[in-house]
Amino acid sequence: MRNRTKPYIPTVSPGLAVGLLLLVQGICPHAALAQTSSARWTASNPPTSALFQGVGVSLAGAEFGVEADGFSNLHPGRVGRDYVYPSAESVEGLAARGIRTFRLPIRWERLQPKLGKALDPQELKQLDQTLELIAKHQGKVIIDLHNYARYAWATGSRVQSLRIDQRWEGNRPVTSEDLANFWQFLARRYRNHPGLLAYGIMNEPHDMDDSSWQRISQKVVDGIRTVDLENWILVAGDEWSSAERFAEVNGDTAWIRDPAQRTAYEAHCYFDLDASGKYKFSYSYEQRLDPALKQRPANRIKPFADWCRKNQVVGFIGEFGVPNNDPRWNALLEDFLHELRHQNLASCYWAAGQWWGDYPLSVHPGAHPHDDPATLKTLIQFQ
Repeated sequence: MRNRTKPYIPTVSPGLAVGLLLLVQGICPHAALAQTSSARWTASNPPTSALFQGVGVSLAGAEFGVEADGFSNLHPGRVGRDYVYPSAESVEGLAARGIRTFRLPIRWERLQPKLGKALDPQELKQLDQTLELIAKHQGKVIIDLHNYARYAWATGSRVQSLRIDQRWEGNRPVTSEDLANFWQFLARRYRNHPGLLAYGIMNEPHDMDDSSWQRISQKVVDGIRTVDLENWILVAGDEWSSAERFAEVNGDTAWIRDPAQRTAYEAHCYFDLDASGKYKFSYSYEQRLDPALKQRPANRIKPFADWCRKNQVVGFIGEFGVPNNDPRWNALLEDFLHELRHQNLASCYWAAGQWWGDYPLSVHPGAHPHDDPATLKTLIQFQ
């Protein structure tokens, strides 16, 4: 999500159908290279299959706190005060309701405060514990780098939010090689972890100017594949990953070359007027502005689904969501979930998380199932 941020039945090509089935079931179509893990999870303890079923949920919190004054790689905030990893209660509650796929947003600056250097051990401990917790409940994790293709870099007394490959004062302080290096570190550590499903290499890149997201993302895929040929990689589209504008923004042709053939393309889809997911207006007001509001789910997902089918690639809707305070939004959500099934697209809802409070898109479970948001109850029907 941006910083706080008549059913169509396609003819599915055999390649796309097989690829989607493999993503949904977590099964590798290629023999993985025999590799030694740098962490304690080994190939003798492989991920179990058939876990990416139904609709996943993002577990927000570890990416919070970045709007605080001075946030940077040198001042990343304190866990438990400025940001939070999912609690056992959060994971247990969602798992008890049938959720098995979890998208976990994280921040680059916290895990790698020095570009090109080893990852922070305390932050890795939090990430380790989260993957262990989710695996304990037969779940899978998409590690989602929630950085918008930027890095908050402290230099002297200043903090610069720098695009990847942006030229600044005659240099490029944050490069595509840095991002590839970061993901190589993570892939070495988690490639054989039973709780890992995929690497979401970057959330919602946007306003890249002279930086090329296609070149950057290919560099990252190349880097990951030097250490991991088995796990899925999720590559988001440029310009906020809009599903409706996916071909317009990213071109007609899929751009990633993956020797493992386990890359999925990620798009996001919201149903408010500007598709930002902020839902500034009520349903009634939106309907007055656009009498065709009920057609938005199908209309906004179709361009991305068509693009995936044309390119015979796997598509993933990494974010979608509606306010939980009006049953008409919930009806729109149900229509969208049916559309995802028809279009054969895997998905994760935005979002759960114990720190959301009264955030209208929250699907954090209640103390008892009858206290759950109506939107969560709808998601459960599609597990």
